[in-house]
Amino acid sequence: MAEARAWAWFIASVLARILLGTCAVAVLWSLLPVVFGWTSVVVVSGSMLPKIHSGDVAIAGPISAAKMRPGMAVLVDNPARPGHLLLHRVVRRTADGSLITKGDANATEDSTPVPPSSVRGLPRLLIRWIGLPVYWHGRGEHRKVLATGVAVAVLLAVAMRNEEAADHAAGHRRRPRHRR
Repeated sequence: MAEARAWAWFIASVLARILLGTCAVAVLWSLLPVVFGWTSVVVVSGSMLPKIHSGDVAIAGPISAAKMRPGMAVLVDNPARPGHLLLHRVVRRTADGSLITKGDANATEDSTPVPPSSVRGLPRLLIRWIGLPVYWHGRGEHRKVLATGVAVAVLLAVAMRNEEAADHAAGHRRRPRHRR
């Protein structure tokens, strides 16, 4: 029985380390491109469903507005909400070169054209769900943020459970190691 418990803790520890490592890599992948001048944003609406969800992190690389074509997703300064970004798809260009955009889940085009100078980049990488805590915080869903923090703390505690604790649970005693 004690041996089975030790194995269960060992397996739980390995799984916790894998999950924490995967999340850490995803967070690093979402932040590292910023060092190279790219833009990393947490998606905060469902306007690009079903491909892009709230809580996803979109990473956009630089592109000139002249290269934007209908059908391409684009990250722009939101002309309707100064100080905010907008991730929508290009529908067409106006005579002055501005972009008309539309969310995939929206029935109509955006009413405000996007000037070429407002183009931030072309989304090149999407990381699912890793931005959910930021999304929840922005919506005031603090219980979900707290639950995420508690889950991470539990995973850390399980991942850091060392062999000696597992041996102790199994009723084994280790001999002290002597250095030569």
